[in-house]
Order: sequence, then structure tokens, then C-alpha cells
Amino acid sequence: MSPFKLAAAELRRFRGHPIRTAALVAIVLIPLVYGGLYLWFAWDPYGKLEHMPVAVVNEDQGATVDANGQTTPINGGDQLVDQLKEDRIFDWQFVTATQAAQGLRDGDYYMVITVPEDFSTRLASLSGTDPEQATVEFDLNDANGYVAGIMASTVESELRNQINTAVYVTFATTIFGDLTELNQGLTQAADGAGQLSDGIATAQTGATDLENGLSELTTGAQQVADGAEQVSDGVDQAVGVAQPLVQTLADNWTQIQTGAASAADLSERANDDLNAVYTALCGDDTADAAACAQLQTYIDDADTVNDDIQNTNTTVQSTTTDTLDQASDDLTRLQTGAADVATGADQVADAAATAQNGAGDLADGLTQLKTGADTLQTSLTTAAQSVPSTNPADDADNAEAYGSPVAIAETNLHPADTYGRGLAPFFIAIALWVFGLMGYLVLRTVNSRALAGPLRSVPIAIGGWLPGAFLGTLSALVLYLAVELGLGLDPKDALDTVGLSILVILTFTAMAHLFKLAFGTAGSLLLVVLLMLQLTSAGGLYPVETTPKFFQVLHPLLPMSYVVDALRVAISGGESSHVVRALLVLAAYLVGSLALSSLVVASRRRWRPDSLNEPLQV
Repeated sequence: MSPFKLAAAELRRFRGHPIRTAALVAIVLIPLVYGGLYLWFAWDPYGKLEHMPVAVVNEDQGATVDANGQTTPINGGDQLVDQLKEDRIFDWQFVTATQAAQGLRDGDYYMVITVPEDFSTRLASLSGTDPEQATVEFDLNDANGYVAGIMASTVESELRNQINTAVYVTFATTIFGDLTELNQGLTQAADGAGQLSDGIATAQTGATDLENGLSELTTGAQQVADGAEQVSDGVDQAVGVAQPLVQTLADNWTQIQTGAASAADLSERANDDLNAVYTALCGDDTADAAACAQLQTYIDDADTVNDDIQNTNTTVQSTTTDTLDQASDDLTRLQTGAADVATGADQVADAAATAQNGAGDLADGLTQLKTGADTLQTSLTTAAQSVPSTNPADDADNAEAYGSPVAIAETNLHPADTYGRGLAPFFIAIALWVFGLMGYLVLRTVNSRALAGPLRSVPIAIGGWLPGAFLGTLSALVLYLAVELGLGLDPKDALDTVGLSILVILTFTAMAHLFKLAFGTAGSLLLVVLLMLQLTSAGGLYPVETTPKFFQVLHPLLPMSYVVDALRVAISGGESSHVVRALLVLAAYLVGSLALSSLVVASRRRWRPDSLNEPLQV
């Protein structure tokens, strides 16, 4: 008969008997009941802290401080209460001191937070010369549950942030006065800086246009200077020619006047003589008309010339030497003025060039000023945003930043996410061990007929183990499905988790089968002892390095240590070498347990008198 037939025969014993069938179902469900229920109730306790009642007693009497020359009332206790209302870490109960003390004694509250009456007074002292540290009292009662106190302590840092934020806002008020007004003032200053930046941008554009215009002016001024220089040179040349002539005229002007007068007399006499000739020749009818007409033409031309000579003589006679001297001086002044104009044009060109450089410097300076104005606007805006508001909701949202200016950047290579998911490897391992402990209270470890027959010891031993292995595998699958579907285990590798769980239950049932086969009822006691040793040495709850040396020595010797380690990798992720090591260790325990079970079966086939009545053998 094969081991499988022996196993089937063992399972057929439970047919037709409802109580026996129920017993099989019960042992299959034992891991689910043990592991599933435990993981269910402890899956995410820290995610439900808002349901834990915690009393808050505010006895703060407030205080007044001198801020910005004004007396300002502050109340840090009220600020803290407002922030706690906005961020409900716990189920806050705002009560009196008497109610809180009674509730803590009766177990109605897990913790009492008390703000003393001098809380604001001590905060106000921080801005003086004799500062006093303010305190907030935390009262616990372990009689209401030690773990509840530990849970409260785990969020104490977050609660401390809320307290520090209230202190921060209150203390800032004592120094800066009304933070709202400070925020508004900084915002207005930032707006003014923005307008200044816009105005500077416009001025910068104007400065650029001015620089371009001055560049054109410089070019024109240089052209005018060049032209003035040329005019000055021409005036110098003209004066150089005209001035000697004028001077010569002045020196000989008397002679010129005399000559002009003589010429006028001669012209007058010649004109009179021509008139007389005309009268003599053309005074009667015998005169040649053509000749007389031609003569009259000559006389008219002579009259015109005579008139010009007379006018010139009049001008010459009226012009004095002083006038010519004045003309010579005027020519000198003209020459000097032309030189001055040329010099002034050069100065204008130089000034225009200097103005162009200044306009360029102005444009550069305005660029730097605009950059500074933009930086000022940004800085003022940032400063306005950094001023904490007096709105408790905003303060609560920023509690972590205000309460803890330095943050700790924490990374987790393989996060478990929830308390229950982190402990799942430990409790799954325990649940599977409990199956082996309970399974062989119902199942027989060996078939008595096979033990008395010719079948070899190894098949008999395996046949006695297989029913527990089969039901255990079914139990492991039920547990996995319940935790996955009901709680959301969501392992990193589902196949590895299931496969590892099956190997674990096979190993644990083999070990349970061995102890029950070898020691009978005492074997169950030994399995319980072994369970307790593994609970304390597997490192499922606390790092094994924090446990006493005795448990550190047991840690690498017992299989549950490797089961917990491997399931952590399968569920949360990690080094696959841990899984491989666990597979090798579990396989060794499995094979070793089956081998020892075969030896026990072989020894039991040798009948002894005391084997007929073994008090602790079942």
C-alpha cells in the first residue's frame, strides 16, 4: 500500500460523521481564525487614532505684551485649542480639569493634555530679558491600556508640532505685533516694488531712446563742428585778403576823394559840352536827323554815366577814414567770432558725446535698478508668504513646517505601509504552526494496521503525515485568500507568497507529526513550548538584536526565523537570497522530520511490554 492510500484511508475515517467532518473543517479554519482575526483587528490601528478620546484642558489666562509700541493681548492656549480643532489627530474632548481627571481615572480618556494658566505669560516672557519656558502637561494612565499609551506616544511628535506652531504664532505676535497687518504691509510693499519695477522699465526704455537720440545729436554736432571749422578757415582767408585792401583804402582815402571830385567835375563839364554841341548842330531844320538822333543817344548814355559818377562821388565824399577803420575792426571781430563759433561747435560735439556716454550709463544703471526692484519684489512677496497667518486652519496645515523647521527626509526601500501588513509574516507563520499543533489532535499520526503489516517504515511515516499536509495546504490557501481579499495584503509577489506558505505548512506539519508520533500527548506540550520559543526568537515583533542573548542564540536555529524573513521579502520586497536561504532551511527541516518520523515508525514496530500501555501516547 502506498503512502497516498494510507492518507486517503485516514481521511475516509471522517466520512458519515458530522462531528468528525466538523472537526476537519475546524482544523482547516484554525489558521484563518488565529491569523486572520489577529491581523484583522490589528491591521491599521494607527489609522484610526481619531477615534481615541483624548481630553484637552485649557486653563491659560492669557497675557499682554508690548508690540510695536502697543499693548497686545495674546492667548497661546486658545491658539492651541483652535489648531487642535482643525487637525483632529485624536478625538479631542475639550473639558474642564475636574472632568479630565475623572475621565482619565475611569478610562473615558486615554490621555489628558493640560495647558496651564501661565502658558501665555511664559510665552510673553520670551521677548524679554528674563525668559521662562512654557510647558504643556501630558497625563496618561496605563491602567486604561499600556499599548494605548504607546500609541499616543507615537504621535506625540506630530502633536508637539501643533503645540510648537501655536507657540510660534503667539511668540511671533509678541515680537511683530499683528501678523495680519505685517503680512498686508509686506504684500503692499511687494506691489509697490512691482510698480517701481514697471516704472524703471519705462525709464529704461526712455534712457535707451535718449541714448540713441544723443548718438544722432553727437553725429550732427560733429558735422556742425566740422562745418564751423571750415567757415572759420574761410573767414580767416577772406579777412586776410580784405583787411589789407580796406587798410590801403583808408590810407589813400583822401586822394581817392579828391580824384573822385575831379572826375565828377570832368563828367559834369563833358555832359554840358555834349549838350552844347547838340544844340549847335541840331538846333535848326537843316541838321541831319539821323546824326542828331544818334548824338542824342550818346548824350543820354553820358547823362547816365554822369549820374553814376556824381552818386559815387557823393558816396566817396560822405565816407570817412573812421568808417574804413571800423570796417577793418569788423573784419577782425568777424574772424574772431568765426573762430569762437568753431570752438563752440567742437565743445557742443564733445558735450553731446559725453551726454551719449552718460545716457548709456543711465540705461545700464536703470537695468541694474530694475533687477534690484524685481529682486526686492520677489523677496517681499516671499517674506509676505512666510509670515504665518492667524487663521488656525492655515496654521494647522503648516504645523509641521512651523513646529519642525528641519525635516528628516526618510526613504524606505520596501515599505510595509500598514501595521498589520508589516506584522503579517509573523502572524502567518504562527497561524501555520498552530495548524500543525491542532491538526494532530484530530488526525492519527500512523495507521496501526499498516504498522503491523509488511509495509516499509518510510511509506507508513509519509502516509501518516500526508493527511495533515493536505489539510494544511488547504488551510494555508484559505488563510492567504482571506487576508488578500479581506484585508488587502497585496504582496509584492503573490506566487512566491503562496508557494512559500505551502512549503511552510508542509514543514510545520512534518515537525508536528514527528513530535506527536514520537512523544504522543507530550508532543503537543513540546510543540507549544517550541512555539513560545519561536515567538520570542524569530524577530517578528522586535529586532532580534534588542532581545536577551538567549533568544539571539535560538534565532538562527529555529525554522520560524527563516519563515518570517522570507515572507517579509515575498510580501514587502527585498533580497531574494533571503527566500532562497529560507527554502533550503525549510526543506532540510522537512526532509529531516520525515526521516526521523520513519525511524520512529521503525522503532515502534518492535513491540515491547510497555508499548501496550503508554500513558501519554495517543
